[in-house]
Amino acid sequence: MTLRWQQLGRYKTISLIAVLLGSLAACASSQSTATSPLDLKRELFRTAVENVKEGRLEEARQAIPLLEDYVLIPYLELQLFKARIYELSPAEADLYLNRYSAEIAGSYMKRAWLTRLINNGEWDTFIRYANGKAPRGMRCEYITALRATNRNTEANKETQSLWQTGQSLPDKCDKVLEQWLGALPTADAQQMHWIRARLALNEGQSGLAKYLLRSIPDTEHLQALLTHPEQLYQNGFQLEVNDFNRDLVLHTLKRLAAVDFESSNTLWHQLERRFQFSDKEQFDLRDSFAREAIASGEDFVRDWLNANDRNFEDPYLTEWRVRLALKDRDWKSALYFINALPPKMSSKSDWQYWRTRANIEINKGMTPEAKTTLQQLASERGYYSFLAADMLNQDYQLGARRTVNLELLDGIAQRTDVQRARELYWHGLVRNANTEWRRATRTLSKEEQVAAAQLALNWGWSHAAIATAIRAREWDDLELRFPLAFKTTFKSNAEASNIDLNWAYAIARQESAFAEHAQSRVGARGVMQLMPSTARYVSQKMGRPNPSLEDLHTPKANIEMGSFYLGYLLEQFSGNHILATAAYNAGPERVKRVLARQKEAIPADIWIENLPYGETREYIKNVLAFGVVYGMKLGSCKSLSVQSSCNALNEEKYSVIGPALYAEADDASGS
Repeated sequence: MTLRWQQLGRYKTISLIAVLLGSLAACASSQSTATSPLDLKRELFRTAVENVKEGRLEEARQAIPLLEDYVLIPYLELQLFKARIYELSPAEADLYLNRYSAEIAGSYMKRAWLTRLINNGEWDTFIRYANGKAPRGMRCEYITALRATNRNTEANKETQSLWQTGQSLPDKCDKVLEQWLGALPTADAQQMHWIRARLALNEGQSGLAKYLLRSIPDTEHLQALLTHPEQLYQNGFQLEVNDFNRDLVLHTLKRLAAVDFESSNTLWHQLERRFQFSDKEQFDLRDSFAREAIASGEDFVRDWLNANDRNFEDPYLTEWRVRLALKDRDWKSALYFINALPPKMSSKSDWQYWRTRANIEINKGMTPEAKTTLQQLASERGYYSFLAADMLNQDYQLGARRTVNLELLDGIAQRTDVQRARELYWHGLVRNANTEWRRATRTLSKEEQVAAAQLALNWGWSHAAIATAIRAREWDDLELRFPLAFKTTFKSNAEASNIDLNWAYAIARQESAFAEHAQSRVGARGVMQLMPSTARYVSQKMGRPNPSLEDLHTPKANIEMGSFYLGYLLEQFSGNHILATAAYNAGPERVKRVLARQKEAIPADIWIENLPYGETREYIKNVLAFGVVYGMKLGSCKSLSVQSSCNALNEEKYSVIGPALYAEADDASGS
């Protein structure tokens, strides 16, 4: 039988595929068979799902007997269940829900059924299926159901709990909140608004706090302060001293610090005497002001830190005293401040490295003690270990070690839940696949999880391999933790964009761990976590039409755009990988602002350490370390003699970053 699986896309009828399955079984012993039973079942499933989407439910149902031993049958049943949701009686729904009660697909069925009950206003039935607990994401509907079935005491308790948040609630909750508040005595309702407005302030939600205050008489001056925080300079001393106003003052001071640090710093200490801030409140204010002061790059920062951290009681401030001393190349002060850090912090690799660097500079050369510390660091894997190896002019050590028990693979592969995850991934249903995989592997032993990670890697499912290896804390298996995912796509696009392949891999590994359907809380998407605005900008540069959201979740398109953007950033920042990496994470304009405030060239390792954006600082370190790992795997970073992005600092040992190391270019949103 020579009919190839790809040819089956022409056929839409279940009956034809049934014939093919029968024919295949008849010639199973033939060596010429090009289409396996699994291939045909996959095609049968795909066709059946397509039939459901196009309304051909009877044809789709014909596939069920033919797929009874296929692990994705619950997902076909799910599609049929959802397609008939408004036709089903509770008894029919129960047949599905009971049959698949232990399956993830069954939880999706239940959610669809609950949605139908909500839409139809079948509140008694909804309450019965909810089993006395608000379903996830349906809390407001649950309260509506309680009200509709005269369970007002429960509804009041649930609504009061819902109210206790400093974040905005969905519009669908407005009615249940209004109903609850409207039934309260006026004074109690106002008290509820005070409580939630205070929660909003503590969450930094100025707009929500202002909205809530509108329901309280005589709060116009407080609302005005939330709209115009600068009014605190004039009105702060007239505010009544109470818990709410203390929180409002703290919130407003933090906002003012970002606009006018010096004036707000003076105001802070003046208002401190009036409102008697607690030690914790003082601590939080100090750190907030420190972040703004450090970001400003002004010379007064050092004096401010020294004045506010006299006894080294704030490790965050002490760390920044170290960093600024490094920036000044004041090695004695840097060493003094490092030694003042709590032992748990000063013993970590970052401060071990800088303590050793300071000692070398103070002693005008390598001491035996410094060499011993560097050798210990260089024997390990990580950003500071690679810097130590650079200083010793030694090869990088990865400490790679494999412990996977290959004898476990077959047993794990035969598990139904594992097979289901694999089949979902094969069909491109990645989110469902990830959910099934997490459930399938969470109860495995460490040894079994490592084997499962290897299994996922064998299937080409790199993200699952990485996530499972990390869950198993298998840190030294670099085959699992740093796979060469989408290798052909990465290689061709790195060449086309004139960037190092190991750098592109390191960026993608840090961004998403190769999860094609990843989406960050700010909206970055896909393998290389591109913001939609960045993707549109890049597509225009490439002369392509604007990409769809689907394109951003397609590895080939996402990697192509991400690689092009990396090449663009590398060109804009004069070939400096550190700056281009920072720009990929924080946006090029932020990096340019840092460089514009810079007065002189700074050694690259010190420049990274002084970057005011904590997330980006750690991002760069990870990318540089990951780049070394990928460079070693690709055979391009065998020793220090190899230049480009294989070096821990990407340049010569004593490379520097100048204050204007970029070309003028169009603005592009950060990724």
